[in-house]
Amino acid sequence: MGKTLLTVFYGTVISIIITGTSGAADIHVPDNYKTIQEAVNSASPGDTIIVNEGDYAENIVISKPLTVKSSKGPDASVVRAAVSGKPVFEVKNVREAEIAGFTATGSLIAGIYIDTSDNVIIKDNRAIDNGSGIILSSSNNNILSNNVAGPNKQYGIYLKSSSKNTLDKNKVRSNMDTGIFLSSSSYNSLTGNNVNLNKWNGILLWSSHANTLERNKVLRNRFAIVLSDSNNNIMTGNSTWPNIYIILPIVLVYIGIITYLIQKSLFRFIYKL
Repeated sequence: MGKTLLTVFYGTVISIIITGTSGAADIHVPDNYKTIQEAVNSASPGDTIIVNEGDYAENIVISKPLTVKSSKGPDASVVRAAVSGKPVFEVKNVREAEIAGFTATGSLIAGIYIDTSDNVIIKDNRAIDNGSGIILSSSNNNILSNNVAGPNKQYGIYLKSSSKNTLDKNKVRSNMDTGIFLSSSSYNSLTGNNVNLNKWNGILLWSSHANTLERNKVLRNRFAIVLSDSNNNIMTGNSTWPNIYIILPIVLVYIGIITYLIQKSLFRFIYKL
């Protein structure tokens, strides 16, 4: 009986030790580590990295399941690309990561780049003054929510070969090309996004099928929603208003009427002579 009780006691102690050491930890930057990348490198899967307010010059690569979030939101925590030829944040070959509450800026590639990763949450970020704001490449079942993407030099949000993603309540504005661009990306859901003042297309679907576009406001872009070689997409309750291509036909009609009246008056005058 004594041996049995001793065995149970040691088993309980070992269980407590294992449970205590395997739990997810909170890591603080710059309190525990000076840079975000140092914290990422040292973190264990499932840990949360909390970044205090500040201006950080880094290119952050996340290749394990982590949560990286700011303590006070994108106005307080700004990450600028130390190397402009790399993304500010890159999530690569990961399942179940999260980036929340940052301003990501200064990359010629992207503010946030999700590469071959699934079940990633990108929320409450600002991706501005980059090549593109947020890019998903060969990545599925991700959530982009309540982000600001723009102004950027090319696209606000760009999905290539990425399916079953959710884009919800993002503000995609003032990008130099297209606001939201889906290329060979199907079964995605775009709901409640504001896609305004982009130089060319508001939303462009290119060889992308069976996507759902619902209650998006696509206003004052050169073209509103454009589909090319894209089938079986569902669009309900979207508000669209192009920039000049709605106004231009109206102007041309008035010009035509005025021209007709002038010609008519000239013909009458000539025939009277």
